[in-house]
Amino acid sequence: MSTPRMIEFETTSEKGAGRVNEAPGSAFGILAREAPDGVCLTYWRDQGRRRFPALIELTDDGSNPLMDIEATRDLPRVTGECVEGGYPSLEVAEKVGSYGLVS
Repeated sequence: MSTPRMIEFETTSEKGAGRVNEAPGSAFGILAREAPDGVCLTYWRDQGRRRFPALIELTDDGSNPLMDIEATRDLPRVTGECVEGGYPSLEVAEKVGSYGLVS
């Protein structure tokens, strides 16, 4: 059974927002190629703002295949460098409704 987790953060500068905005692109390209089992990962950016919500869901809560891939290990590093206080804590998310999104 998987547990979805979310983070929300705001970068301290527009330059940082640009870095965070670019980081998932290369990571997602590698994820598409390597296709690790049991991983769902989504990043959003609030339009016109420096605020980013992200969702991660792992089929196996005991292991995280994202840590085995350099590009996805870089996502928390880049984020941590661009927000006050470092990489935000992942919070368990409870879905209360959905239409059209898988999971």
